[in-house]
Amino acid sequence: MNGSNSSVDTVSESWVPPILQFLFGVVGNSAALLILVCNSPTHKWSPFYRLVGGLALTDGAGILFLYPPILARYATNFTFHFTNSVCAYTSFLASFTIISSALIVCAMSIDRCLAIYFPFCYKNGNGDKLRGTTLILVIWVTGTVVSGFQLMGLGSVYKFYPGSWRFFNFISVNTLDHVNSLIYSGLGLIVLLLTVLLNVLVILATLHNKHPGHFSRVRKDVYNIAFLSVIVVLSCICWTPLMWRIVGVSCHLSPPDPDTELLVLRLAVTNSIVDPWVYILLRRETLTYIHKMMTKGQTNNDVQHQSSRS
Repeated sequence: MNGSNSSVDTVSESWVPPILQFLFGVVGNSAALLILVCNSPTHKWSPFYRLVGGLALTDGAGILFLYPPILARYATNFTFHFTNSVCAYTSFLASFTIISSALIVCAMSIDRCLAIYFPFCYKNGNGDKLRGTTLILVIWVTGTVVSGFQLMGLGSVYKFYPGSWRFFNFISVNTLDHVNSLIYSGLGLIVLLLTVLLNVLVILATLHNKHPGHFSRVRKDVYNIAFLSVIVVLSCICWTPLMWRIVGVSCHLSPPDPDTELLVLRLAVTNSIVDPWVYILLRRETLTYIHKMMTKGQTNNDVQHQSSRS
């Protein structure tokens, strides 16, 4: 394991950001999973909702198991030192959570695209559940392989500022580190571009209604599309800086900077914290309830206005 060039003895970082990330990440993803389970009679665990559940499980487990060593580092005023095994564990887990989440969001976009453009082929009874579960398993295996390269000799683990973050080494001039960095960032950027493209196609089909025979299906899925669109936008905001940073530093387009590396790593992990809250707030039931409350309030105001005029 390579060390950071920063002196951790003089680190002065607040423990507030990591503890808030941990609490909101665990609580949010647990709540999202609980809501999914309680509402299973409604969504019947369709492929899309299985992917939503897989995303919450991936993000929640990633936050739950990644942050304890990080928090221990902050709690001891950065005097707690990771063993090589813990370094490898946290680096793999961070890499796995980020790339697996990106792949699941992409799979959600593919699912909506198929549902809108090919609704009759998309609906396949019991095959829907098997397709969703299989896809999640394939994504987890892919994330494991890509994130595991650093543990198999293709790349190495690096200790980033302030000594609490471990990630694969993308600032090294070593050829193996360079190859590993390009594989990871290349896959990440391709997945992000594909996700954006598919989501744009879904939105265009919904707005322009180019498939009249499918309109009822599009209208039924409008809440899922709205939720997915917000998730995609947040994903691009949170993941793109890390992917570009990896490309820029590993290709010597920009020099390493400890503060920048810390920022993009935190931002990428933050996406796993925000996702479940987006689902909780943008659920069909939540939006319907808000709409009813707004309509009820407007009706009451109209009644009061008419009474005052009388």
